[in-house]
Amino acid sequence: MDARLGVDDLMADIAVIFHWPPSEMAGMSLTELLNWRDKAVQRSGVNHE
Repeated sequence: MDARLGVDDLMADIAVIFHWPPSEMAGMSLTELLNWRDKAVQRSGVNHE
C-alpha cells in the first residue's frame, strides 16, 4: 500500500468499488478502512505487480 494515502483516499477507493457514501464509512476504524480498501483493490482488477 502507498504510505502517502490518507483516510479520504481510502474512503474514495472504497466508494468507487462498493458505491458506499462517506457516511457509511465515517464510523470505521483505520484498520477497517484499510481492510475494505484492500478488498476494493482486489475487486477492481488492478494488478499491482
